[in-house]
Amino acid sequence: MPSFTLKSALTCTALALALGVLGAQAATDTKHPVKSTKSTHTAKKTTPAKPSGQKVSMLGGKFVFYLPKDYVKGPMEEIDDKAKAAGVIGSLYMNRPAKRVVIITETPLPDGKTASSNDTETLDTIIAETLIQQQSSYKDFAKLGEKKLVRKRLGLRQLDISGSVDGGKVLSTTVAAASGTRTAMVNVISLAKDAKAHGALVKAVTGSK
Repeated sequence: MPSFTLKSALTCTALALALGVLGAQAATDTKHPVKSTKSTHTAKKTTPAKPSGQKVSMLGGKFVFYLPKDYVKGPMEEIDDKAKAAGVIGSLYMNRPAKRVVIITETPLPDGKTASSNDTETLDTIIAETLIQQQSSYKDFAKLGEKKLVRKRLGLRQLDISGSVDGGKVLSTTVAAASGTRTAMVNVISLAKDAKAHGALVKAVTGSK
């Protein structure tokens, strides 16, 4: 995998996060339980609500999730013309009130390799390289955990870390997947005090409960 894919993007977004360390607050939605009421009427069948927000589709539609509408999408200037010609694509989303950043990249597997939709060796390699890159990108680096997930037969790996950037403590979660000739990575970066909102967004990406 190209070494610039994650590290250079982190350098850019970390600066944006640092600007909002003071006074930034997470914008979270509180879900209230629905009170049940007795009724003599037969309950009507309801159809599942359609997902709301901004649709993000990766790996030819195998990895799909939705980001809230208040995330502003922008290009990743770190991906130069040479990288684009090689098939590297990426976008940067930012939630301005909370200064949360979501970095989305998709790259070809090296040397024309292919992978199944839940390829253990490929995913292990991606996470190992990501861990090394993040260790050099953050001060006070700490690995918080790693998960193996399967979403609609697509294997996902989740890597959670914490660190500091210009004196600001942040949480960073990387979700990786691979299928066919390409890999997909989603990196969510939040202020450490926004842990609850950070976790909620990660769950939306992975589809976990």
